[in-house]
Amino acid sequence: MAFRSATFVLCLLLATPRILIAGETLDAAAMDEMHKHFSEAYNRGDLSTMAATFTENAVRVTPSGIFQGRNAIRQSFSDALKLGLHDYSVQRTLSRAEGSFVFNAGKWQAKVGDRAFRGYYSSILTSEDGQPKIIDRHSRTRIQRVSSA
Repeated sequence: MAFRSATFVLCLLLATPRILIAGETLDAAAMDEMHKHFSEAYNRGDLSTMAATFTENAVRVTPSGIFQGRNAIRQSFSDALKLGLHDYSVQRTLSRAEGSFVFNAGKWQAKVGDRAFRGYYSSILTSEDGQPKIIDRHSRTRIQRVSSA
């Protein structure tokens, strides 16, 4: 019985995707949790939590501009919230380790009023105290074609 339990636990550990970055191991669940907490913070307007997802010297690139450093990133989120963006969510669809970093890509969506916006993002993460932190993030808005009738 003990052998079966040990084998089961070993199989679970091997099946959980883990990535070694900066000498620390981050698993897919840690990155998903980071995205979940960020989305929740975005939707309640918690600028400090949103900015804390980024390293001190991170870079964020959006259609609105290039923002360098956590304070500039915090201000960019403040400006976005003033536009009325809400119902933000993100879905990571790709992750891969590159040396001491992790590259993530995925989809995001949000609303302004009743109008939905969707787009794509890519980010580079590192680890600080066992937690994923974004050092570079690029967001793109998907332009939807309007058919002429």
